Amino acid sequence: MAATRVSGEQLSRLASYGSLHLLDEVGSTNDYALALPDEHVTAVVVASRQNKGKGRFRRQWFSDDSSLTASVRLFTGAPDFATPPFLPQLAGLALTRAVAVESGLAAHLRWPNDLIYREQKLAGVLCERRRNVIAIGVGLNVNQESFPPDLPDAASLRMNTNCQWDRFILLEGFLRELFAGLERARKGESAQLLAEIKERSSVMHRRVEIQTLLRKHVGTVIDLDSDGRIVLRTDSGRLVVIGAGDARRVR
Repeated sequence: MAATRVSGEQLSRLASYGSLHLLDEVGSTNDYALALPDEHVTAVVVASRQNKGKGRFRRQWFSDDSSLTASVRLFTGAPDFATPPFLPQLAGLALTRAVAVESGLAAHLRWPNDLIYREQKLAGVLCERRRNVIAIGVGLNVNQESFPPDLPDAASLRMNTNCQWDRFILLEGFLRELFAGLERARKGESAQLLAEIKERSSVMHRRVEIQTLLRKHVGTVIDLDSDGRIVLRTDSGRLVVIGAGDARRVR
């Protein structure tokens, strides 16, 4: 994803969202974004290769030079900046919209922040915070034709469309949708955004197993609350509100 492959016009459009950093290789785009010296600057970090990518719960995230690997850095200390508590889901919604517009695939959100298509994982989103800065990391499988055997549930846009896709166009679409969503949240449209997230959810009203750091819950998802947390009716009839975990559908 070298800068020489991007037109000046495209670079200009991407830079309109923040300070633009194009890297050949990096450990983690989120770590790079969070370490930038001026915390007041909004930034977009894009890497051709990421060798220490992270998923949730400190898992390693697979990516290669066929992936879109990027992070958006936001300064949350500005008086007019409203950080929606469901930011990971909002970022996931933005990515599903960008994928739909560019590729035509109607991906769904697997709570809290995975993109799936036909039960295979297309992308993941990871939000990390340090003081007044948030990094929103995105890893989207774009042009892979296959994956390692230890990733049987992974898929790419190319595998589902038989077409190659421009990762920078997908990135631009994601940025456009993300900042539009943040503006809507600032204007008080959080309820509408949450409704749209629920519409694209793959787990709403489904029986799921949710693994948290401490335990496993099995039940039916009955809602997402205003913070984007799962409201689960367990098989024993209890209502449990879960803020972080891995969800998978079960019969």
